[in-house]
Amino acid sequence: MFQKVLVIDEQPACAELAEKILAQQYPGAPVDILYAESGMDAFDRLQVALPELIILSDSLPDLTTEAILLRLAGDPLTAQIPVCLANASGEADALEDRYANLRKVVVSPMGRDAVSELLAKVVSAPRPVRGHTEGAAQDSSRVAFSGHTGFFHLQAALQMAHGDRLTGVLRIFIDRSPVELYVSKGRFVLATTRNHTLYCRESPVVLDMASLGQITEAQQGQSISGCPLFLYLGLKGLLPQEDVVPLIREHGHRLFATIWSAGRVPFEFERMENLPEFVAKFPASGDDADNWVLVSLRHSAMAELPLSLRIVETGSPVYTRRGSELVQRLRLTDHESRFAAGVNGAESLLSLAKRTAVDMKEAREMVFRFVTLGIMDYWTGLGLPGAALPSTRRRPTAV
Repeated sequence: MFQKVLVIDEQPACAELAEKILAQQYPGAPVDILYAESGMDAFDRLQVALPELIILSDSLPDLTTEAILLRLAGDPLTAQIPVCLANASGEADALEDRYANLRKVVVSPMGRDAVSELLAKVVSAPRPVRGHTEGAAQDSSRVAFSGHTGFFHLQAALQMAHGDRLTGVLRIFIDRSPVELYVSKGRFVLATTRNHTLYCRESPVVLDMASLGQITEAQQGQSISGCPLFLYLGLKGLLPQEDVVPLIREHGHRLFATIWSAGRVPFEFERMENLPEFVAKFPASGDDADNWVLVSLRHSAMAELPLSLRIVETGSPVYTRRGSELVQRLRLTDHESRFAAGVNGAESLLSLAKRTAVDMKEAREMVFRFVTLGIMDYWTGLGLPGAALPSTRRRPTAV
């Protein structure tokens, strides 16, 4: 299991320093540095990852330090997470008296020694075991394969399910509740979770045909069975029928995209003779594994990713050995096609984005998608890979 540290700070300097210290002093340590630039961003991260430590700046653009500590203390799953406050105001004494989860206060900005001391405690602590058995297969003989995204690319699991024409559910064990991707004879049906808050995060849908009581009933049903609340409301006639399938597919892809913001996580595939009724009646997608993941990756925002996965502007994208072949199989947007056709391995991302008339933010996100799919590598100005994905594309462990 991998430990996680969440840095909440408007500026990424502390998180970047933590990444450097891990690389220099603890190479290969099973620790992920997650980063949020505001209080609300932090609570989004906490929907998918429960860290062993939170480093909190007292100078955020949205929420006060006390508001964050109070909300953390009010959630049973976050109340025991130790918080280290980087304090610039000098007014932390009263907060230490009121909040048991505030374990340490240091002067802001944090220096190398302070960050190193905190990381040393995380690295030396016993690895966490909580949270990752919820929803797991009760009968281990039904587990077709299992693995961990610290060692295997996640799409390798999808490729295995698709290529072997498996029927069952791929569970990715992010914290709180796993993401579940149901598969029927190798075809991807829908992705869901029992965490309806995460499922509907940033949803643009207005449920004007349903009452508050009906929405609450649908949320409760999803928290028990995983049946997407939009499917439940559609069966009750509270959503236009023509909207139900597109809504569930879009929200499933949005949900799956959050996995990349959670750090490295375990997964397993459970074979099923009979899928749940709400899954069995839902039309499966015709996408293969890479195209299904690509649609999901389009919902991944660079600002939500761990710093180690973010694409910096100073690097150069280059095709992998089979990348130019693999990219031909993808259903790309016009912008993706133009950008992919322009990659020659000899120019910087800044130059490439300008030449292909692609916005830099979009260019960085496209490179992340192609790197994640194994189509491209990304080399920084230091001659190092620009995204910390596993170095192997082996299949997960068959059971």
